[in-house]
Amino acid sequence: MSDPISAVSVTQVITAIGALGVAASGIVDAAKTGLSFINRIGLEHISETVRRLTPEPNGVNSLEREHILRAVEANWINGEDLGRQKCLAVSLILGHMIRANSAALAEHTNTDAATLQSIATKTLTGDAFLPEETAIQTRFQLILSTMIDEAYQRSDEHYRNGTRTLAGGIAVLLAFAGGWVLMGKDFWTWNHAFAALVVGLIAIPMAPIAKDLSSTVAAFANTLQAPKPASVDAVAVANAMQTPRPPAMAAVATAPVAAKPLVEGSNSHQSPAPEA
Repeated sequence: MSDPISAVSVTQVITAIGALGVAASGIVDAAKTGLSFINRIGLEHISETVRRLTPEPNGVNSLEREHILRAVEANWINGEDLGRQKCLAVSLILGHMIRANSAALAEHTNTDAATLQSIATKTLTGDAFLPEETAIQTRFQLILSTMIDEAYQRSDEHYRNGTRTLAGGIAVLLAFAGGWVLMGKDFWTWNHAFAALVVGLIAIPMAPIAKDLSSTVAAFANTLQAPKPASVDAVAVANAMQTPRPPAMAAVATAPVAAKPLVEGSNSHQSPAPEA
């Protein structure tokens, strides 16, 4: 049987590694204020897609490309909800579309240029769409939403991978610094340095699951403890099963009870009947 003390030590190690990963991620988040490039990781793909879907020229009653790009960048840096960012990007692109640039937009979205030009014109004038124009508009918006979704998904993946890489590097540095503080010059051996490297590398992926994993190991450690004597468990169960009695029953139980005679029904103890 495994030693419970060893299991508890494993729990402490797992918790410490998870705390190291949380600390490294917190340092990366705090560094965003001074290192602006962290917030812009992955933004290039979104900007390229939006720029391709907002061709020149900028017309009257339409959004300019530069304003759209700045709005998209501001929402990305601020960490707005990804679904809301996608909806906003699609709305801004539709607001940029006019008849003059709809032909170039139709080329990038594989849509009929003449129909898209007619849709752009009727959108600004408020005229009703023909049935075929309505069908083309629905397909155009689906294509547009798909392209924006692909751009944001790829950018989000780049951002997550980039920030995790930065946090992993910081976790390795923290592991080396902690080992040097605890052990001094004795730390600089290949086995200690390799252990610190491994701890730093696994700290980031272990951080989200460290709490659940440590709880599981702690529960397993409790099951390895020596069982209690049967008499102690029996007393504990009996005490737990007892319930407080109602006040009326308690009063009856504590009331004095008259002593009964040792022999009941004996004539010698009966009083004589009164005479007539």
